[in-house]
Amino acid sequence: MRRIIVGGLGIVFCFVCQTALFGLLKLADTAPNIMLILVASVAVMRGQKEGMIIGFFSGLLLDLFYSSYLGIFAFVFMLSGFVDGFFHRIYYSEDTFLPLVLIGANDLVYGIVMFLGYGLLKNHLHLFTYIRGIILPELVYTVAVSVIFYRIFLRVNQWLEQYEKGSVDFV
Repeated sequence: MRRIIVGGLGIVFCFVCQTALFGLLKLADTAPNIMLILVASVAVMRGQKEGMIIGFFSGLLLDLFYSSYLGIFAFVFMLSGFVDGFFHRIYYSEDTFLPLVLIGANDLVYGIVMFLGYGLLKNHLHLFTYIRGIILPELVYTVAVSVIFYRIFLRVNQWLEQYEKGSVDFV
């Protein structure tokens, strides 16, 4: 039950950070995708099932607020949680390289799917201009910010695991 509450609070926290905080701190006219960082972090630390659940509800929240097509964010984020969950077996908590690579790959796929889903519908056919102007700056910004957010999510996960084992003196 505690993990469900923390997961829900994590989704809301990341949504507020992504929309309010980093909406004001745009670099190169892009903001980092904090929700994608959460999904990849949870999937790598906890596995496919939890990654897909967090991904679905994170994407659904974005769909409800920002999408004209219900389900596109939920599907992309849930798929990211599913694929990243495969790496749970080779993951160890001291390794930050694997989660950063997965976050970067997820952001690249997310950007291309958004181009296909929204750009082509609006008749924007310049994929390489879109990659250079929007996808790559967002990817770099997301990976840079994920260094900090991944550490936060790692500490929360370690605290939850210690609590589940019965030791609550972990700080």
